[in-house]
Amino acid sequence: MIIHIGIDDTDSPNGMCTTYLGALLYRELSGVAEPLGLPRLIRLNPNIPYKTRGNGAVAMSFEADEEAVLAIKDTVLFYVNQLADFEHENTNPGVVFLEGEIPDELRDFSLRALREHVTIGEAEEAARRAGAEYFKFKLGRGIIGSLAAIAYPLRAFTYELLAYREPENWGKPRRVNLRSVFRADEWAYPFSYDNVDRHKGTVLITPHGKDPVLAGIRGIDRAKVLQVFEMVEFEEPVAFYQLYKTNQSTDDHLTAKRIGELKPYDSAVVRGRVAGEYWEVGRHVFFELEDGTGRIRVAAFEPTKKFRNYVRKLLPGDEIVAAGGVKEHEGILTLNLEKFYPVKLVPKVEYRKPKCPKCGGTMKSKGDYLKCKRCGFRMPKKLIPVEVPRELKKKIYEVPPDARKHLSRPLVLPGGEDKLLQ
Repeated sequence: MIIHIGIDDTDSPNGMCTTYLGALLYRELSGVAEPLGLPRLIRLNPNIPYKTRGNGAVAMSFEADEEAVLAIKDTVLFYVNQLADFEHENTNPGVVFLEGEIPDELRDFSLRALREHVTIGEAEEAARRAGAEYFKFKLGRGIIGSLAAIAYPLRAFTYELLAYREPENWGKPRRVNLRSVFRADEWAYPFSYDNVDRHKGTVLITPHGKDPVLAGIRGIDRAKVLQVFEMVEFEEPVAFYQLYKTNQSTDDHLTAKRIGELKPYDSAVVRGRVAGEYWEVGRHVFFELEDGTGRIRVAAFEPTKKFRNYVRKLLPGDEIVAAGGVKEHEGILTLNLEKFYPVKLVPKVEYRKPKCPKCGGTMKSKGDYLKCKRCGFRMPKKLIPVEVPRELKKKIYEVPPDARKHLSRPLVLPGGEDKLLQ
């Protein structure tokens, strides 16, 4: 018989990682049952406020003898009890088991968990209707992700190889030869991507927290991902590694909406007009976007770095397609910009001083009149409107790799433009 297993919300900012627990279980259970493909790492709604880090759940499926199923469930629950970080208030693990075929309505639930706000009660009801068995620890919020990870259709997918550390190194600085990462990336790019930020000269495969992950290597070609892993020179022991199939870098979270339809926790693509000049608060850049249904504030926050320069070049009246997550920022509903595409740009006009009509020299402002630097001729101050080229092109602009959400598809990958240009 087929048994599907989902696990979520076992980690915290203080340590642990659901993928680590999932990788251990996949190795353990593969000894007593036949794995049906790779384990799956499913990223869910990135805008939910009580998520832990990347809001990722893990699922795996096995063909198992009926007498082995009870032992499999006991093993999973034992590992969660032993390894989940129960001390952190926001860690509320959930485990789901589903035997047999996955109902279509459960697949619909999984996409809701990606794109909307789903409650624990809704997850419990969906599990009961599907005949799934679920276990809640503390609040048990993890059953939402566990159930969604089992049922997620994963029509578009990528791979991530996660290498794990020996326990004695958890919490210490990660030791990886940086030059080897750049060499491996140059060889494999774009089939393996987001390993480095070449503009900033930084390595992106190593996280910074206290979790067990040593490195994560992403790609659309599983062979290239494995080869990058072999090329990287690790300067500390690798305990083990696991290749996951994942919905990362698919843009599956984005849905087309009108501005008036937007609500907190949405991830949306909207088309509208820039309603006024941009403004800045600290290092964050804001502007407003409107269509026939409403208006919303749009933000390019400080971590997006040079991406903000392109936002600053937008002018009132420009028509753009914008993609991002909707959250309340300081009490105001805000679209956190991930990508944008200028559909129609208004003319940019600059007002310039005329040349001297007498000698062709340069005129200088003198209060309410102009005076020629060369011959001294004076004339009333009247500036000439001149249309100048726009500095934006009709192409998609995206945030840099180190500010990109797990789900956002880089433009370098096939289909990276689809959600904005459809």
